[in-house]
Amino acid sequence: MVSSRRSTYLLGALSLATLISAGAIPTTNPLRGISGRTATITERDGDPWPYAVLGDSWGSGVAWKDDVLYDNNQDSCLRSKEAHGPQMAGDNQWSGFQKSTLRDAACSGSDLRDIVKGGNQIGKVGNPNVLVMTSGASQAGFGNIVKACIYHPNPSHNYGPAYKDDNNRIGDCAKALDDALSYITDPNKMENDLRLTIDDVFNDPAVKDNSNFLLYITGYAQFFGTDLSEVFNNENWNIPGVSPTPYLSKELRQTFNDRVTKVNDLYRKVTEDPKYSKQVRYVDLDPHFDRERFCEPWHTTEDLINPDPSLELVAFWNLNYFPGQGVSDAVVANGSIYLSPQEAQAVWGNGEGVTAWSGSGGNTAADGWRLRAFHPRPSGYARIKDAIFAQMTADGLPAKQAASGGLTASQVADQACALPLQAGNVECANFCSPGSTGVCVESPGPS
Repeated sequence: MVSSRRSTYLLGALSLATLISAGAIPTTNPLRGISGRTATITERDGDPWPYAVLGDSWGSGVAWKDDVLYDNNQDSCLRSKEAHGPQMAGDNQWSGFQKSTLRDAACSGSDLRDIVKGGNQIGKVGNPNVLVMTSGASQAGFGNIVKACIYHPNPSHNYGPAYKDDNNRIGDCAKALDDALSYITDPNKMENDLRLTIDDVFNDPAVKDNSNFLLYITGYAQFFGTDLSEVFNNENWNIPGVSPTPYLSKELRQTFNDRVTKVNDLYRKVTEDPKYSKQVRYVDLDPHFDRERFCEPWHTTEDLINPDPSLELVAFWNLNYFPGQGVSDAVVANGSIYLSPQEAQAVWGNGEGVTAWSGSGGNTAADGWRLRAFHPRPSGYARIKDAIFAQMTADGLPAKQAASGGLTASQVADQACALPLQAGNVECANFCSPGSTGVCVESPGPS
């Protein structure tokens, strides 16, 4: 229920970080996060303000050519300039007066236990105040699902019945989806791995004594349009002539989406556990991908396999291979939607695979075109960045803002109502001075 008390907002004002720097609000504030959670966020010491990205290929991105490699392929992890971490670092409006520095150790193909115990990613990021983690899809078998249900990359292998026809669940696709469900829903498997990883993070010397440290754990996005249009029931992206054809049936799309949703539900549940909720936040990516998933009703086949990195109509990469073209007569052209014969041979002739979830490190940018499938395009990572920004803003961290334009401290104070009550925990009237030119409007306060 909404309380009778009303909070006031100032239209077009500045962020929490700017207000702190101008002395308009104290440097330590009780901040209200989502679901009414409260944490104490203190002004970070030092410049720059450090944050880190850890996780799998959804965290690192999948660099697909040399000039999008983030760090010259350090650790052979294919970290990409197109991923959400570098996009955040390149957005100088989000961190206010404190310059932010990205420390990125996410690695394509890594799993949850690589965050601390396996690959020791956390040991590569210094002492972050904020850590953004995306991991778990590798163990959940998303890569196996993509191979067994979508692409069938090995032409000499019998993958079994198409999913929609597999009533006995004997085909590779049904088995991959069932294995994923077993891992995700068994409390002793994915939930246990996630809890152990969170515990390991908070016991690590890099953050153990930092009471202001926050861990943001992102979920994943459903891959297929949620209206499950039957227009795509006969769509397929595998090599022609390999039987049976893995059609993108409504049943397959719905089941794959379901596995993603179950991972997201589990992550939300664990992060809201009172044991973690003070310093751990769940970032729900899924709503940010609405209307830009695979197989939306308005998509054409050409849309779904378009290799243009600037495309925003579809938020995920596909293999740029056009069904109906055999390997021998695939078109070789710069920017073509077709695979070259060499590329097709790498996927299907050699069975080298089509997803960065299938291994940890060891790849070059020359592999990226086939490993980026079912990962976000640059537009998808922009959506992830926005989702993370939104949660950070709700927590009162240095938030995305307009440039201050050289405002004085008193002018900044006049605009303090920019902050929703849950971010600053202050009333607008405390800051709006008589004669202020700011336009204050009233809206119901938080429940």
